[in-house]
Amino acid sequence: MMKLQGYIYIIILSIWSMTSHAVEPYFLSKVSITSGNYYSVFIMDHGKSNVEDLASMLQFYNPLISDQYAQKIASFYIEECSDEGVNHDIAFCQMVLETGFLNYGGSVKKSQNNFCGLGAIGEQVAGEHFPDMQIGVRAHIQHLKAYASKNDINKESVDKRFRFVERGVATTIYGLPGKWASDPLYDEKIEGLLIRLFAHRSLMASRATF
Repeated sequence: MMKLQGYIYIIILSIWSMTSHAVEPYFLSKVSITSGNYYSVFIMDHGKSNVEDLASMLQFYNPLISDQYAQKIASFYIEECSDEGVNHDIAFCQMVLETGFLNYGGSVKKSQNNFCGLGAIGEQVAGEHFPDMQIGVRAHIQHLKAYASKNDINKESVDKRFRFVERGVATTIYGLPGKWASDPLYDEKIEGLLIRLFAHRSLMASRATF
């Protein structure tokens, strides 16, 4: 039964993803309106997902992650983003893009607590190390805020590369290619993950009604 539900979810997710690419997440005339049914592309915004949404989506794509670990990292993303005014939906999706749903596989290792590839340059330079998960998440959020806003960070700086960022150059995910990453499709990849997250949320909500 669970396997059948998994197949149904994949079919629904595929259809939802294809149709979602056909529309913009906002109407330009209503850009300030945040609907619960649509993701926001603005980095300095309120995320809409809760801990269960993020943790469940993470475990769906990486079932080897424990419930405790998934809940813990989801909680830290929501907490640290709330403290800095950053959209936790975007930050979390960027994390799963950079780490391959925490499978890693590149130069950055799990032990580094580096969830966005800070300082990593190819196979030879693994990047920054952080003492624990929360500090690693905080560094990611501070670095993302550097790109999206000219406002000061609210906590003590743990991002050593913060000072190298030209402040406020990427207010939406569409400003990240060529700045955060050289990949010209970087924004599309994050948006694809946002679509997957919101499809997952919709499915979880529909299951709760049965």
